[in-house]
Amino acid sequence: MNSEVSDFLNRYTKSGVPVKDLSRFSGLAERLGNPQKGLKFVHIAGTNGKGSVTRMIAAALINAGYTVGEFTSPYIFSYNDRTRVNGENIPDTALSSVMDKVKAAVCSDGYSQFEITTAAAFLYFTQMKCDIVVLETGLGGLLDCTNIITENICAVITSISLDHTAVLGETVSEIARHKAGIIKNNCPVVLSPHNPEDAVKVVSEQAINCGSRLIIPKEDNIKPLNCDYKGNTFIYKDTEYTTAMPGMHQITNAVTAIEACGVIKEQYPRLTPKAVQKGISEAVMPSRCQVIKNSAPITIIDGAHNPDGMKALAEFIAAIPNSPKIMVCGMSADKDWQTALGYISPYIDKAFCVEGFTKNTVPSEQLCRAFSHGESVSVAECIEKAKAAAGKDGLLLICGSLYLRAELGGI
Repeated sequence: MNSEVSDFLNRYTKSGVPVKDLSRFSGLAERLGNPQKGLKFVHIAGTNGKGSVTRMIAAALINAGYTVGEFTSPYIFSYNDRTRVNGENIPDTALSSVMDKVKAAVCSDGYSQFEITTAAAFLYFTQMKCDIVVLETGLGGLLDCTNIITENICAVITSISLDHTAVLGETVSEIARHKAGIIKNNCPVVLSPHNPEDAVKVVSEQAINCGSRLIIPKEDNIKPLNCDYKGNTFIYKDTEYTTAMPGMHQITNAVTAIEACGVIKEQYPRLTPKAVQKGISEAVMPSRCQVIKNSAPITIIDGAHNPDGMKALAEFIAAIPNSPKIMVCGMSADKDWQTALGYISPYIDKAFCVEGFTKNTVPSEQLCRAFSHGESVSVAECIEKAKAAAGKDGLLLICGSLYLRAELGGI
């Protein structure tokens, strides 16, 4: 990404001026010629899992031979990796070109970086003549700028739990109402299994109000066969699948993606069961329970940053016998980090805690208190110290924020 694009994006904050409706972004899209109106979408919302489900569905569609746009957030290494076509990041030249058009269309400084990049992505997907776009929401759903789309093939809602409570509400029901806001009239919606009853109730009511078919994978149809740090093998509805992404929660994400693909196939007939199986097996989302090194020590990166995400991660590493378990931890202060770390700290032998990798991080000294053995270190030295503590036979876990992963760069 060139400096002009970076300078332009940095004029805006991550969240922008708060909105009460979608008129601000709709106005921007209109000045750009409403590029989203020439596209068809799979729209994905949720507290955890939406990035993985996005990647699985996109991979299945690519294997079926379609031209597939994919939009995720936040970025891991650069803004380019948020906007992809057929698995390839938007090139710098194309990013500069679409950003120039967005720059000419903006009319205030109140936009968020997410709105700017969403507008640019719509332009790029149109230029690339995508057959379908798998579109991940940024925050919530109802008032998320991605919700201006109208040609929605399928809505997908992954796990719902407490996160972004200052914006979305303090109860699961309130948060679920925002997520369910992506449901369109007469548009099927897939809801992940294992969701709280309050969330299921809200989504079900919204689906009924919209006259939309609701599909929830049945837990009785899921039979795990093998789950370890290399991935999962499971049977769903008498068909065997594998995931490259490890953790039992990825089985939940996979069956959600499988059911979504069943809906999408009604309009995209080349999306065969074999294409879905292959897509599920190939899908890898950087920093989502990602094993980046298989030995000396096993090294895992996960963007878990809220209680539900950290609970799933804790269950995963608890099943790995390697010892000692060493963690590099950094978290944002706007998360319920105390509860989140309460799930994982019992499994951690030592934590190296960092701060300052993004705005509003929790002071490292405070993070240290959540662990039986915590040490405050700088971002620059955390990896080497953690590797030394883990030794050849241990486990090194890096988690707490996707922004930490971005700051660490190559590991």
